[in-house]
Amino acid sequence: MSYSQILLGIAAVQLFAAASPGPNFIIVTNYAVSRSRIHGLLAVSGILAASLTWALLAAFGLGVLLTAYPAAYSVMQFASAAYLIWLGGKIVFGALRRNLGKKPLADHQRLTAWEAVRAGFVTNMTNPKSVAYYSSLFVVMIPPDAPLDLFVAGVAVAMLVSTIWWVSVAAFFGIDAVRRGYERSRRVIDLLMGGLLIGLGVRIALFR
Repeated sequence: MSYSQILLGIAAVQLFAAASPGPNFIIVTNYAVSRSRIHGLLAVSGILAASLTWALLAAFGLGVLLTAYPAAYSVMQFASAAYLIWLGGKIVFGALRRNLGKKPLADHQRLTAWEAVRAGFVTNMTNPKSVAYYSSLFVVMIPPDAPLDLFVAGVAVAMLVSTIWWVSVAAFFGIDAVRRGYERSRRVIDLLMGGLLIGLGVRIALFR
């Protein structure tokens, strides 16, 4: 298989993985529609930073090393579960306060750029699937005797595909018409998104 075929294969797999619904998608869409397009893009930058970290670790074999130690992997799973449950609970609590006629804390507390970036980074970095995904991606797609430049190119392609996808998602959900639609059904959408995050967290904690 030629290098170009390998890189195209990595691009296709990465696009499919990025487009699959999960915590990252919920974080980006929620920030983009409930805050602003900028907040969605800030969350994206955190997600991409975590993706780059895992891709580099996996490309140099450290991801495989981590998955070889079940105790370390279990700690990461529980950390991921706890964070998703906390984040989902925060969104649900805000929606319920709004239903009671109280102004949600998130509405009058300014969300800083760092908080948006941190939410994206922590969500993706603590996702145990990221370890397994990037490790298997480079193990399966790139021959073990491949030169270093092919691993670097593979990481670059994976990051380029992720960047295009997540920026597009944040840009779309940051459109004024989309945000106005969100405002009309904000409570229901927030309850759904928060519930999904909590459900994902519980699933990660229980089904290891």
